[in-house]
Amino acid sequence: MRPQSALPALLLVLTAVASACGGAHGAAADPNRPPPPKTTVAVESRKLVDVNLYALTGTRRVRLGTVPGMTTRNFVLPPDMVGNTDRIRFGIEIIGTLGHKSLGSDRTFESEQEMSVRPGDELSLTIY
Repeated sequence: MRPQSALPALLLVLTAVASACGGAHGAAADPNRPPPPKTTVAVESRKLVDVNLYALTGTRRVRLGTVPGMTTRNFVLPPDMVGNTDRIRFGIEIIGTLGHKSLGSDRTFESEQEMSVRPGDELSLTIY
């Protein structure tokens, strides 16, 4: 009979956890507040190899995507990375090789570039 008496307590805990998660999400989305403007970066790669592009602020690193060699790609920056700072860094990782700046674990950046940024900006970055 012990398993049956534990079931109501388990349901109570699961309900509390679900309510806590739902409440935090609902508080962040204010329907009366307009969404933040999109901040974009156009990346032109003049390299022959493909690269991964990262947005960096403080200790946070977000992979934006891959830029194939000799192409241009557009990316939207995460709004929370733009609104909390007036500068943003971009890390470039050549796919399949290791550079000289530590990225964490065994991956590394070949280079980094820092730019001024405000919400709604359209940035341009060229990779050589």
